[in-house]
Amino acid sequence: MTNCVYTVLLGSYEDLNEQPVAHRSSIPFVCLTDDPALRSDSWTIRLVEPMFAHDPVRSQRDLKIRPHIHLGDVTHSLYIDNSVILKAPPERLFDLAAANNDALLMPPHSFRARVIDEFMEVVRLELDNRARILEQLEHYMRDCLSILDERPWWTGMMLRDHSSQPLQKAMEIWAQHVMRYSRRDQLSINLALQSSGVTPSPLDIDNHESAFHSWPHVNGRRERDVRNAAHGRTQSDAQWREAEQELRRFQLQEDISRWIGKALRAGLRLPFARSSIPK
Repeated sequence: MTNCVYTVLLGSYEDLNEQPVAHRSSIPFVCLTDDPALRSDSWTIRLVEPMFAHDPVRSQRDLKIRPHIHLGDVTHSLYIDNSVILKAPPERLFDLAAANNDALLMPPHSFRARVIDEFMEVVRLELDNRARILEQLEHYMRDCLSILDERPWWTGMMLRDHSSQPLQKAMEIWAQHVMRYSRRDQLSINLALQSSGVTPSPLDIDNHESAFHSWPHVNGRRERDVRNAAHGRTQSDAQWREAEQELRRFQLQEDISRWIGKALRAGLRLPFARSSIPK
């Protein structure tokens, strides 16, 4: 197998979406799953062992992020989230990437302007453990502040060349951050790409609807308690209240600007002109 489209479905989180366009494509569609009873008319079901028996989300991220490890018989893959339905045969995207010799083709986020906006939205919607998100945000502000001002990437669709060594490095760094910090992978991909010197080729499409896809299509989703997931609620109530207060403070633009002023005086590299920093 040279090329494939793949998705990952672990822990009976939701129903598998069929892909009608698969019947008009010569490229295999592969679903990686831990459900031996799963059947499909459009996907080839491939059973996998989750990395973590009690953390299906991070186990899913491992399979999503590291196809060069988990799809050893594939040279190029198009990952799509299970909530994405392809409208056009995937050959169009593979041809587009091949024409430009792209190691990574993916869409920028079409409705979030900066990575820090993605942090704020994850906090607002309580999509992960808030204390863990705060820790990640504080570390990024200290070590890679410019990342927070970059446009985020939308990781619901990614076409990758598994043979690219820089891309493999980027994916390994990305996986490490998802395992260490928030499971919301769009918070950490910019850092992983910058750290490895990889610049994706942007697929300039609206994340919800394009000539290639539509999203989201959610069927039979079972809710998870994300606030206490994976590692348990180890923080005291006082620590949680402090974390929530800190995050609300970061959510205000003027407070972020004041923090940037302090960071500048501390000698951190900033992505802004000195004249734009409030005194």
